[in-house]
Amino acid sequence: MKLSDCISVTDKQLAISKLEALTEAASLHDIREELEILDAIQSGRKAAREGRSKSQKEVEELFAS
Repeated sequence: MKLSDCISVTDKQLAISKLEALTEAASLHDIREELEILDAIQSGRKAAREGRSKSQKEVEELFAS
Protein backbone atom coordinates (compact mmCIF):
# COMPACT_ATOMS: atom_id res chain seq x y z
CA MET A 1 0.00 0.00 0.00
CA LYS A 2 1.33 3.40 -0.95
CA LEU A 3 0.96 6.29 1.46
CA SER A 4 -1.11 8.15 -1.14
CA ASP A 5 -3.69 5.34 -0.90
CA CYS A 6 -4.13 5.94 2.83
CA ILE A 7 -6.73 8.68 2.75
CA SER A 8 -9.72 6.35 3.16
CA VAL A 9 -8.22 3.72 5.48
CA THR A 10 -8.14 3.76 9.26
CA ASP A 11 -4.94 4.31 11.21
CA LYS A 12 -5.09 0.66 12.28
CA GLN A 13 -5.40 -0.57 8.70
CA LEU A 14 -2.52 1.65 7.66
CA ALA A 15 -0.32 0.42 10.52
CA ILE A 16 -1.09 -3.21 9.73
CA SER A 17 -0.21 -2.65 6.09
CA LYS A 18 3.11 -1.02 6.99
CA LEU A 19 3.95 -3.80 9.46
CA GLU A 20 3.13 -6.52 6.94
CA ALA A 21 5.65 -4.95 4.56
CA LEU A 22 8.46 -5.45 7.09
CA THR A 23 10.59 -8.58 6.96
CA GLU A 24 10.10 -11.31 9.54
CA ALA A 25 13.48 -10.34 10.96
CA ALA A 26 12.26 -6.83 11.84
CA SER A 27 13.02 -5.93 15.43
CA LEU A 28 10.72 -4.10 17.82
CA HIS A 29 12.94 -1.07 17.23
CA ASP A 30 12.29 -1.34 13.47
CA ILE A 31 8.55 -1.64 14.08
CA ARG A 32 8.49 1.34 16.43
CA GLU A 33 10.47 3.41 13.96
CA GLU A 34 8.07 2.61 11.11
CA LEU A 35 5.08 3.56 13.24
CA GLU A 36 6.72 6.79 14.42
CA ILE A 37 7.44 7.79 10.81
CA LEU A 38 3.88 6.97 9.82
CA ASP A 39 2.54 9.02 12.74
CA ALA A 40 4.71 12.01 11.78
CA ILE A 41 3.46 11.86 8.19
CA GLN A 42 -0.16 11.65 9.32
CA SER A 43 0.36 14.57 11.72
CA GLY A 44 1.91 16.66 8.95
CA ARG A 45 -0.94 15.91 6.58
CA LYS A 46 -3.48 16.89 9.25
CA ALA A 47 -1.62 20.14 9.95
CA ALA A 48 -1.58 20.95 6.24
CA ARG A 49 -5.33 20.27 5.93
CA GLU A 50 -5.94 22.58 8.89
CA GLY A 51 -3.77 25.34 7.45
CA ARG A 52 -1.09 24.94 10.10
CA SER A 53 1.82 24.56 7.72
CA LYS A 54 4.14 26.81 5.77
CA SER A 55 5.30 26.65 2.19
CA GLN A 56 8.94 25.99 1.39
CA LYS A 57 9.33 29.62 0.37
CA GLU A 58 7.95 30.83 3.72
CA VAL A 59 10.35 28.57 5.62
CA GLU A 60 13.31 29.74 3.54
CA GLU A 61 12.38 33.34 4.29
CA LEU A 62 12.18 32.59 8.01
CA PHE A 63 15.63 31.01 8.00
CA ALA A 64 17.13 33.79 5.89
CA SER A 65 16.30 36.41 8.50
